[in-house]
Amino acid sequence: MWTRRWIQFLVLCLHLWVTVEGYLGVFRGDVNETITLSCNNVTELTAWFKDNNSGVVLACDGDNSSDGRFSRINGSSLVITMLQIQDEGNYSCSKCSEDKSSQAYIQLKVSSGPYNVLADISPTRTLPNGTIYTSVGSNLSFGCSSNSYPAPDLEIVLQRTDANPEPFPSIKGDNSLQFNLINVASNYQGNYTCSAVNPLSGRKLNSTRQLLVYRPPITPIKCYANNSLGFSKMLLSCSWPGGYPDPLLQWEQDGKIIANESFAANTKDTLVTYLNSSSLRVRQQFQCSGKHLSTKENNMKTCQIQIDLPLLESQPMRTCFTGENVTLSCSVSGAVPSATITWLRNISDPESDIQPGKKYLISQKDSLSYLTILNCSHEEDEGYYTCKAENVLGIKEINVWLTVNKPHNIVGLVTALLLLFLLVVAIITGTVLYCDPQIYLKANPFRSGATDVLVLVDSEDEENEEVFDTAESVQYTDIVPNVPPPAANGHLSKHEVMFHRPPESTSSDLFSEVSDDTGEENQNEEI
Repeated sequence: MWTRRWIQFLVLCLHLWVTVEGYLGVFRGDVNETITLSCNNVTELTAWFKDNNSGVVLACDGDNSSDGRFSRINGSSLVITMLQIQDEGNYSCSKCSEDKSSQAYIQLKVSSGPYNVLADISPTRTLPNGTIYTSVGSNLSFGCSSNSYPAPDLEIVLQRTDANPEPFPSIKGDNSLQFNLINVASNYQGNYTCSAVNPLSGRKLNSTRQLLVYRPPITPIKCYANNSLGFSKMLLSCSWPGGYPDPLLQWEQDGKIIANESFAANTKDTLVTYLNSSSLRVRQQFQCSGKHLSTKENNMKTCQIQIDLPLLESQPMRTCFTGENVTLSCSVSGAVPSATITWLRNISDPESDIQPGKKYLISQKDSLSYLTILNCSHEEDEGYYTCKAENVLGIKEINVWLTVNKPHNIVGLVTALLLLFLLVVAIITGTVLYCDPQIYLKANPFRSGATDVLVLVDSEDEENEEVFDTAESVQYTDIVPNVPPPAANGHLSKHEVMFHRPPESTSSDLFSEVSDDTGEENQNEEI
């Protein structure tokens, strides 16, 4: 509010000064132009002065100045050609017929430019087409300058491709503007325009620089080989994604470049080339080199490939029971490019691949291949099966022999073995008991407390006397003749009685029981 009142006061003072002093107004001209100053519509001969009559521009007695740039037309108007900055100032005119007391005043302002407007961004690097670029995270200094009189108003504006213009710092009445950006991000890419405006003439001049903000790939460089065109060619692919712009890639073989892309042609982050299989050999090495404009010249990333034949592993023999299923497996390792795995029936059709169907199931997980044979049959399925692995370098095969057996009756076999075992045990037991019955008597638990005291042996023809010695007792044998009545055939019978001494550890009760039993037996015999 106070500013507005102050401006209104200055305008009022200016009007008063013009009214009092005879101020005619302000004239503006550009350098090297021609301008005409009129003296308040006076038609009489007039004289022209500059800077409070300190210098006579045109006197009353001449129509041209000494340098020819000042002249008078219509007797009163001043014409200035090839206007210069030093011509700027306050001019006054007066009639030659009057004194200098009645003068009219004119203010002349001269403008120049803006010229040589320059937008400067540093430090940066320059592409062959003149475009400047920097890397993400860099620190940049921005400058805007111009030649102008009076000093211009400067401003820097960023125009992105997908956003509205973004103004940066500006300055008024100065020939240069400087500011810095720290840790530049990718979104600072765009066109930077330096605008210079002459505050007197309003003339505007721009200078635009395109700045590219590059970022290196964030993933490591990768390369791989693959079979192509039915194993007749090998495809080499090198990829380095994630950067801006796309990297420069090239394939090398034994130090010799076999494929590359120039900056102008490189529009993708992948370089692909093809090689004939006839030019390849086992364990041959290839290298892909990548370079990005956001990195230093000697900072290259590489990846290597060594091609080789596949190596097969499998179980040499498998067994299947009739009517059951069996799965054959085959693993592949070391194959570069990766190998294609197929199964063949070596007997029935050695040149034809086995196809999945009702009889066969084929599956693959990574480098493992599985062939499942359903409902095994001895006539149809027994024999060799071939696992074949093939890449652009050649073919490797391995055979698996499948045996198909009839299933066994396991329950019957176990039962037969058990019965055979029981039979053998019974035979052994019977044989032992038949040969020596005393084993059973000695092993009988119900007779563990009994002691044999008297043994009677019949003898018809001779008398025998036996003496038994043991570690625990001594046996005494006496011959006691017993004359029974003659037998019916006229012969006499003799009984041999053997007395045994029991062990000392035998209790007295046992002797009493034996004596009683003996007495009873004798009585029975007498009766």
